[in-house]
Amino acid sequence: MRYDNRHSKFVALGRIVLPLAALALLSTLFLFSDKVDPTQARLYSEVDVDALANEPRVNKPEYSGMTRDGSELTVRAEVARPDLGGGNGTTADHLIAKLEAPSGTVTDLSALTGRIDPVSDRMELRDKVAMQTSQGYRMNSDYVEMATDQSWLTSPGPVQGEAPFGTLEAGSMEMVRDDKGDHDLVFNGGVKLIYQPQE
Repeated sequence: MRYDNRHSKFVALGRIVLPLAALALLSTLFLFSDKVDPTQARLYSEVDVDALANEPRVNKPEYSGMTRDGSELTVRAEVARPDLGGGNGTTADHLIAKLEAPSGTVTDLSALTGRIDPVSDRMELRDKVAMQTSQGYRMNSDYVEMATDQSWLTSPGPVQGEAPFGTLEAGSMEMVRDDKGDHDLVFNGGVKLIYQPQE
């Protein structure tokens, strides 16, 4: 075979050298790579398929909407499951709720467990319920019932915590909306206040 110029000679040489170089690189990769133990390989992610089939759930769900009185409600949870007892609600773990009034007042709530019933527009928070408001209240309770269609919540059982003016204990608590659209806390049932004057 005759080559008329240097370019033709270079192309002919490349047709031989380049495939050989690629073959050498591939063989080097296989020679120096770690051996794979098929018994140790993870073919599937660590998911319990049977548990998912028997207990359907949603991870990190989030709900947000507006109440009839103009407040913004946001609810988040770590895990949510349909109510297997035949009800319309959803049970959830590690609930976090935020209610923001049009005036700017913010109420934050958290609980270890809870239940949301969209039919009755109600939400229940249970187990170490903590509530904090932008007005300076930090209250704790075992159970809080909250509306999802209006600015309202109640703790029918004992509550205790800190108020802007001291420590506070009461047999029950209710949050209602006043004429200005703000959120007011009303305490009833053996209210005990230890006043701490501001410095």
